Amino acid sequence: MTSVIDKLGDVLADLQRQENLATLHHAQQASHEQNNGIWQKLFVGQPRPTPPSPSASDLTRLLADFEHLLGRLRHQQGQLHRLQQFNGQKLQQVAQALQQSPFTPARARALLAELARLDGGAHQGLLWQLLDCYQESLRLCLEQEQRSRAHQHELCSRLQQLIDELHFSGDVGAELAKIQSQLLQQRDGLALPPLCLRLIELTIEGCRQERQNSTLFLARLNTNLGEMHHNFAISLSEGQALFDARTHHGHHIAGELRAIGEHLVSQDNEQLKEEIELRLRSITHVLVQHERLQEREQSLLNRMNAMELQIQELKQETEDFKQRLSVQSEKLFIDSLTQIYNRAAMEERLEVEYRRWLRYQEPLCIALLDIDYFKDINDRYGHLAGDKALRLIARTIQKSLRDSDFVARFGGEEFVLLLPNVNPDKLNTPLEKLREQIRNIPFRFKDERVTITASIGATLFRTGDSTTSALERADQALYRAKHAGRNQTVMA
Repeated sequence: MTSVIDKLGDVLADLQRQENLATLHHAQQASHEQNNGIWQKLFVGQPRPTPPSPSASDLTRLLADFEHLLGRLRHQQGQLHRLQQFNGQKLQQVAQALQQSPFTPARARALLAELARLDGGAHQGLLWQLLDCYQESLRLCLEQEQRSRAHQHELCSRLQQLIDELHFSGDVGAELAKIQSQLLQQRDGLALPPLCLRLIELTIEGCRQERQNSTLFLARLNTNLGEMHHNFAISLSEGQALFDARTHHGHHIAGELRAIGEHLVSQDNEQLKEEIELRLRSITHVLVQHERLQEREQSLLNRMNAMELQIQELKQETEDFKQRLSVQSEKLFIDSLTQIYNRAAMEERLEVEYRRWLRYQEPLCIALLDIDYFKDINDRYGHLAGDKALRLIARTIQKSLRDSDFVARFGGEEFVLLLPNVNPDKLNTPLEKLREQIRNIPFRFKDERVTITASIGATLFRTGDSTTSALERADQALYRAKHAGRNQTVMA
């Protein structure tokens, strides 16, 4: 189209030159005709008529119209060029977006490179290729969606099987049944990760309850075994004493019988001797039977001794298992990074301290401690430095508190403190001391001194409080400490 417009421009220029020549020619012709008319009137008579020719004004108007139309054509050509450039840019953007998709066909990269080299209307021939790429990308996306749905269905089935293998009772079992029902009706893949996380939490909670129940069972079993061992030891001792007494009496009877026999040997009354010998043989037979019974009783005592050893071993095994369960249960409540109690332990301890406060009404303080600008430490020095700082802070808090106090990592860089039986009038003193100790921690990273500060929000339990209301009030106090400039303690 550009070449056509250029040719029309050349034509316009020729017409303008011809217009100038025609104007000059008309002027000359008019002068010539005027002179010829005078001579003809003098010598020939009336002039002959000449054919009409376009006037200069008509030609000028025609050129103006032609020039106006040519200008409009050039304007349209410019708009078309800009539209083509815009379409080309949009096409490149679409191709780039396609390239960033995880379902991009292999040939899309070469197509994008070719689009980048072209401009103007040359990209029109690549439009259908780009549409083919989009169609192939859509096909790949649908295939991936089908595989994802199949994988999701398989995962749901596997999770249901795992839930079937979990035999938890109570609230945990009821919620597991609810999750299993949701898995049967699963349609949205985005809802599956939260269900998996909740399933893990419920499994941990169920295992924790099972450990607690096992600990209680082992405690009862250990108590019962201890009582049984005590009673068995008494019975064994009495049996051994009885056996010894019977043995002693048996030996005494045998000795007496021997003495009687020796005495009878020295007597002369044959009839009496025969009768006594008959009685002695009968008594001897009874003694033999008594000895056999003693042997059986001794065997029974030996077995009872063996059983006592087995009971002692079983009691020791239950005690060891109880200790292992206690250690494992303790690990469930320990934060792996700071090696202090975690949030689950805090919730359990808070409930215990709350019930004690309800019963005895002794002052109980709950405090939230948050490290100031901890994100800046991670961003500037790295997460290893942040982890090191958290460990040092946890150790500092532990050393600062009393044995009866409790500290746990609440999450991230936030800690919870429980201070039972505190002086309400001097509550600010230990918290301020703790805050100063944290500020003076000699923390260095790559030979650079790093100052760490903390904000503390604390409150005492009040009449009508629940654990949640007191914790929320402490959190509001911490919020005020943060917005008041940080590195301070606020009581609520």
